[in-house]
Amino acid sequence: MIAQTWLNTNNITAYYSPKFFKGLIEKKAKNNITVYKDGTVTNGTAVEHVQQYIIAAIDENLKKEEGISVKEDNKELVGASLEIFKYSRAVFENEYLDVAAMIDDEKPSEEIHAAIDNLFAKHDGEMTAKFDRLDSYAIPYAEKHNIPIQR
Repeated sequence: MIAQTWLNTNNITAYYSPKFFKGLIEKKAKNNITVYKDGTVTNGTAVEHVQQYIIAAIDENLKKEEGISVKEDNKELVGASLEIFKYSRAVFENEYLDVAAMIDDEKPSEEIHAAIDNLFAKHDGEMTAKFDRLDSYAIPYAEKHNIPIQR
């Protein structure tokens, strides 16, 4: 339960960062964006990279989350986790794909960086609030069920 609702959000925090775009821009400059096509690794676009490495992982975790049996002692935990996955999926599916398309289209660096800055200015507060809410349910749940966690 903790692994699905709390730890799997690491998939979100790993990609929700301006550093992700820095790496993607560097890969684009070196023509080194990799994706899977027909079961093999090949060069791809920034949009394909976001779709395969972020959105697909979020979708997979979201399906797992939606399959969790909700009980009285975990409903807030499951609900908070689902909120994070749904909110972040919308960010990745919209703004992330928009920035990735700008990278693919080789828009001016200033335009790309402005879009990245706007994305995080727009969503950081909400993401932090959602993660804080999840922590407020996950930590007591883990303690109640004697599940060791690292903070």
